Amino acid sequence: METGWKTRKFQLIGLAPLLIFLYRLLQYYDEGTPDWIMANCNITLVMLAVGMLAFRQLPIRVATIWLTIGVPMWLIDAWVTQVLWAASVLSHVGGWLLGLFALRRVRVDGRSWLPAAVWFFLWQVVTRLTTRPDLNVNIAHTPYEFTKDWFASYWQFWPVCALVILLLTWLVERGLVRYYPITELTHPAQTTVRR
Repeated sequence: METGWKTRKFQLIGLAPLLIFLYRLLQYYDEGTPDWIMANCNITLVMLAVGMLAFRQLPIRVATIWLTIGVPMWLIDAWVTQVLWAASVLSHVGGWLLGLFALRRVRVDGRSWLPAAVWFFLWQVVTRLTTRPDLNVNIAHTPYEFTKDWFASYWQFWPVCALVILLLTWLVERGLVRYYPITELTHPAQTTVRR
């Protein structure tokens, strides 16, 4: 008999982020911009799916931290560019809600913010090596457009970006641990929570 959050139903729901990712991939190919599938918000959908399908807590937590960070960033980008696709709404809002659904079951231990930051830094390197510089996916090639005048080069921008990433991942996890803490009732064998 299945108990706790490790259920077949949980795994089946874990297919949803993967399907959203594939829908997004098709949209990018239709638009002629397949490099955009490398954006962290898209790849974390795959991470969320893998975590849910394999019953792994860390990928679920890291993905949900990034999906949470991604929603306001996406809203700002949609407002600035005046572009809003159905696939984008589904990937950002749907992905975020699926992440919150998963966190409600696996809970937050307060130790995932640093792995989330390290994940982004590593993925940013991969993105820098594999995507077109003019797209600036994951701000891997140049500073954000509105900050370009503040920095003489990308390598002056990057340390500031790194500090912002560290701060954002820490703050988001602090917020998530308030809503989804590990307790005796949710995870009896795992009640050490860093706050």
